[in-house]
Amino acid sequence: MPTWPEAPADGWNPALTADGIHLWLADLDRPARSLAQLATTLAADERERAARFHFPEHRDRFVVGRGLLRELLGAYLNRPAKALCFACGPRGKPLLAGEDADAGLRFNLSHSGERALYAIARREVGVDLECLNRVVNDASVAERVCTPREWAAFQALPAEQFREAFFSCWTRKEAIAKALGDGLASGLRSLEVCFPDDRLPDGRVGLRDASGREWSVLNLPLDAGWRGALAAEGQDWRWQGWCWTRFSSFSLPFSS
Repeated sequence: MPTWPEAPADGWNPALTADGIHLWLADLDRPARSLAQLATTLAADERERAARFHFPEHRDRFVVGRGLLRELLGAYLNRPAKALCFACGPRGKPLLAGEDADAGLRFNLSHSGERALYAIARREVGVDLECLNRVVNDASVAERVCTPREWAAFQALPAEQFREAFFSCWTRKEAIAKALGDGLASGLRSLEVCFPDDRLPDGRVGLRDASGREWSVLNLPLDAGWRGALAAEGQDWRWQGWCWTRFSSFSLPFSS
């Protein structure tokens, strides 16, 4: 895990400001007791989806990933995790439904291997997390998703720098696409975020969507072998991050 602080002590009640974004980097491989507890918070459709996984490892990581999302949102809303309802927005982006629909809370998540990354905010937000061990044809994907100027910059890189540069770029594109709510349908080739000329002092890249709304995206400080990115509406936001490992005693309020 990176050098983010450990999750706070039991009973922590998170306060989220309008310009704040909270990130949680979680370990999805949990002890059996924790797995069983998290499974009790899932809705029927989530349990049915979990049951469809062929490999137990993938099933358990799905259960933990969804259970932790419920615990996190339950803490911010001061609500039991199992009472939360979800729906899909017009563009397929998950959102809170039912009595929490008007709470003003936005969230996004990404998982890769044994880790998951969650973002909680009061504005549209997107995150992406990738393990560098992932098998992918870097050059082929980069040529397909990059703008012509980005692809030209990639071709000028030394071979030993290509893979890490690719994943830094790929995670930025995925994060901003998820923040926009369109996913891959947003057209990654239209999102120029890989080699900007006007990068802001903290490393974030600013851009505008087709309707003129302002967004920004930055890569996150993670440990070796991982790349991640955070994107959100506007440029006036700031982020804080915590690690939530399998060994943490952290237990959010209303988690059961």
